[in-house]
Amino acid sequence: MTARVLAYLALLATCLSLLGCATDVELVNPRTGETTICPAHPGNPWSQQQACIGDHIAHGWARQD
Repeated sequence: MTARVLAYLALLATCLSLLGCATDVELVNPRTGETTICPAHPGNPWSQQQACIGDHIAHGWARQD
């Protein structure tokens, strides 16, 4: 029983650490210097955030390093 609980806790810790990998992306408008953030979405980090980034880049924004 203890091995099963430890395996469950290890799986839970792995899943939670993967959710923490998504971070907000800051973008800057090179003409005006204005900045904005495309937020990370913990449940679905890639599709909504990538759509936000793609939309801004299409309008002349660039990633802030």
